Amino acid sequence: MVHADAHPDLGAVTDASVCERPRALYDWLDESEFGISEWLLPLAYRGHLAGLTWLRSPFSSQFEDGRYEVNVGAEPSSGKLCVDCDAPYFVEDEAYSAEALAGARRLDLTVASDPDAACATAPPRPRPWVLDICLDYFSCRDPFASDPDSNLARRCGPLPFGGAETAADALAAVGALEAALRATVDRPPRLVTVARSAEDGYCPPALADGLEAAVVEALGRVYGALVVERDPEGVEAFKPDRVARAFPRAKKRPRAKLG
Repeated sequence: MVHADAHPDLGAVTDASVCERPRALYDWLDESEFGISEWLLPLAYRGHLAGLTWLRSPFSSQFEDGRYEVNVGAEPSSGKLCVDCDAPYFVEDEAYSAEALAGARRLDLTVASDPDAACATAPPRPRPWVLDICLDYFSCRDPFASDPDSNLARRCGPLPFGGAETAADALAAVGALEAALRATVDRPPRLVTVARSAEDGYCPPALADGLEAAVVEALGRVYGALVVERDPEGVEAFKPDRVARAFPRAKKRPRAKLG
């Protein structure tokens, strides 16, 4: 996955066992005040994500550029999902553990501030990869700056702030990412996800619509015709048919007959 975002989203859920039940994990992340930043490590823990490139915004500094070997697993003493990498981000988030992690899986993490370098990590065909873009990559605000007493503000501290201030700046930022993505035309992503992050205050609402349109248009110019599904209200995922497809019921095994 190439994850273009102002935030790495590598927080760890406090109960690793919830990762074994997809629907329960979905509900956990939806209900948790930290869920927006805790969705990637569960994917690694369950074996769905072996390589991750965080394309950080120029104003983001949670990690230094480079490569990190990270093992993700359950901490035996607490049951939390943890990592064995002692990078400051994980230590400050209380996600680092010195214990031997149970069920650990390796995540090769690359951090890059250069879009060209990030796109160069996209795997060759036929290996599938996902391009994930959060609009706050282009323009980000700290929604807790005016509420220092909130639980999130106390835990997270000052958050990244910067990027485009005007619509023209935003279009220029999207253009830079588009230029880098052209290097992946021969190995396009299997799936592209775009998060607006406007309602929660990370991406300035006044820029969100223009940024979304510009990103979709840029992807179309790079990869050709797209199948676009929009869910700005976040309700489509809860429709029964979508839930059934995402979280199918396990088929019952036939009982063995005796005699």
